[in-house]
Amino acid sequence: MPGNYSLFYTFDGDQPARFREVRVFGTTVWTAGGAAMTWGEETRSDYASAAQARAAYAAHCQAALADGHALARESLIDPAAFDVALLQSLVADAARLAFDAVRAAHPGQHINAFALVSDDSAMTIGPMANSREALAASEYGDEMLWNPAEWAFDDGGAYFDSAYRLLLQAHRDLPFDVDFATFRTGVFEACIAALAQLDAEGAFGAGAQRDDSVLLFEVSDSEAVEGAMARLNPPAVLARFEAWMASWAD
Repeated sequence: MPGNYSLFYTFDGDQPARFREVRVFGTTVWTAGGAAMTWGEETRSDYASAAQARAAYAAHCQAALADGHALARESLIDPAAFDVALLQSLVADAARLAFDAVRAAHPGQHINAFALVSDDSAMTIGPMANSREALAASEYGDEMLWNPAEWAFDDGGAYFDSAYRLLLQAHRDLPFDVDFATFRTGVFEACIAALAQLDAEGAFGAGAQRDDSVLLFEVSDSEAVEGAMARLNPPAVLARFEAWMASWAD
């Protein structure tokens, strides 16, 4: 049964600082709140009727606004479906802001590598970035280039909180009837498509500048998503990656 959902934030600058979630399904109202990019603390209350639950849901939403939170998203959630299009939109917006945040935070660096990193259970999404200077200073050379976990910068992670909230519905004790493999595939596809969208918009440069920039999607402690490298990078970057891979075979 679909239920209403609302997400609220307080902000540190333009980045989410604290969140509050409210969801009603049937005769149950569920809430969670805490620091951005954490699970937070949750409550669950059952009511005698759906009408009472909806009234409690509305009261929780009003309380969030009264406490200084701003409404960020409200939607109808169907436990039988996962909104991949919404996730892609949220990830694209967050990645754009995170990439800008990295450049603003490190003006003396030539940022030429950006990645989104998830995990095998598709529970997290976070940004990593690197620069020409950081790569040159590394003793690991191109091994560092293809390993976002070793990159120097992770600014802007809080921008992904709204996307993170969307993922957590599959991991909390909440109504969610989507097959896990379908969910996981959808999450990874949304991340790759979001990066490809930003690349098509020119967010990572064009021409020689783009040929010098690496764009990756990685799943930590798991194999690479087939085809992602080719979807996200021009031939010059692919050739560099293939040369690095070939060097391991020598």
